[in-house]
Formats: sequence, C-alpha cells, structure tokens
Amino acid sequence: MRRNDGLPLERHFWGEAFPTARQIQVGGLAFDIDLAEGHKTGFYLDQVDNHIALHSYVPSGGAVLDAFCYTGAFALQAAAAGAATVLGIDSSEAVLDLAQRNAGYNGLSERCTFRAGNVFDQLRQLAQDGAQYDLAILDPPSFTRNREAVAKALSGYKEINLRALKLLRPGGILVTFTCSYYVDRLHFETMLQQAAGDARRQLIVRERFNQAGHHPEVLSIPETGYLKGVAAEVW
Repeated sequence: MRRNDGLPLERHFWGEAFPTARQIQVGGLAFDIDLAEGHKTGFYLDQVDNHIALHSYVPSGGAVLDAFCYTGAFALQAAAAGAATVLGIDSSEAVLDLAQRNAGYNGLSERCTFRAGNVFDQLRQLAQDGAQYDLAILDPPSFTRNREAVAKALSGYKEINLRALKLLRPGGILVTFTCSYYVDRLHFETMLQQAAGDARRQLIVRERFNQAGHHPEVLSIPETGYLKGVAAEVW
C-alpha cells in the first residue's frame, strides 16, 4: 500500500530492537522463522488452520507435491501425517535451505525433498518425467494486487492447477489456494472447473478453506477476506 501511495518502504521496531530469529511450534512441528527478514514475519500464519486440516487428506505411504512451498509448512505437515515422499518446490533457494533445516528439526529429512526452480516449469518437467502424486498442494503468491489484472491472474492460476491435475492419480486430492482479494471464490472455483475440463478430469469438492481465525474477516473491510482454498478429489 505504501508503494502504491508513493511512500518509502520502511521497517521499524515498536519499542526496543530485539533478536528476530525465532523457532515456533505449529501443529506439533518446529519451524525456524525470522520476524524481520522473512516474508509476512517468516511464516504464513493465516494458513495454520489449513496446515492442520491437511492431515485428513494425506494418504498413508502416499506421494505428495507441495508447490510454492516456502519454508515447508504444508510439506512437513504432510510428511508428519504419513506421506512416504514429499517434494517441495519454490523459486527461492534461501527459503528452501530453511525448509530443509526445518525438516531436519522434525526428523523428516528422509521423506522430504526440496527443489528450487520456477514452479510452472517444474510442473511441466514432472509431467514429462511421468511423475504421479496422491496429493498436490498449490499455495502460490498473489498473482494480482489490483482489479485490472484479474483476468491475467486467473490465467496463471488455471495454468498451475491444470498442470497439477495432470500429475494426480485418479482419486488423488488437489488442495489449492489463492490469496488475492480481487480473485473472489466464484471466479476461483470457475477457473478450477475450467482447468479440470481441459485436463479431462472431474473435481469433487471435499472442503473449502479460509484464513485462520486470528486473521478475521471484517465485513466492513472486504479486503480482509482474501484467502480462499479448496480440497477436491480428482477423477
């Protein structure tokens, strides 16, 4: 918002400065964060309820793909819930180093692999390699921060969801999100239907997700209702 208003970007402590590197516990797992240097204070706290909800969709001994994995929150929860293998993909090698460290803290290194690269390209490569998954998680950054770019954003969301659908075995689960306020749930789910049609797959909605309760949606401030997600069975 400051950038949009032509204001300088600044970072300050409220009160005295303090060490910003911390370790937190989420869903029984330990995660290193940096309150100052990490994106959104180093952990996507608006997703914590959904990290826990993921457990019910993880097949014991299954293969899981976590795209846009950041520091591994969904990936590690999937491994802790019983997945045999988890592949996390993100464009940032720095956050993947942290994801790997987090996996080590929790004794999950042997089941979690992290790969740096453009997610769109990596999903295409996985398809070319014949990879198949039982669960795919897509938690991309916002593809638009204004109403004018919604159509382009939906095209991007459709592409990654289409590619993920092609990697899922019949009966697999797609857990997919958008964190853009300007992409409403109707547009998001219409896009999913179109992606499924192009992939010649059928989606059965199992659950819909919102942001965690400590990120409340205020009706008089519609921008606070920004996170939407779907868990869908894929046939």
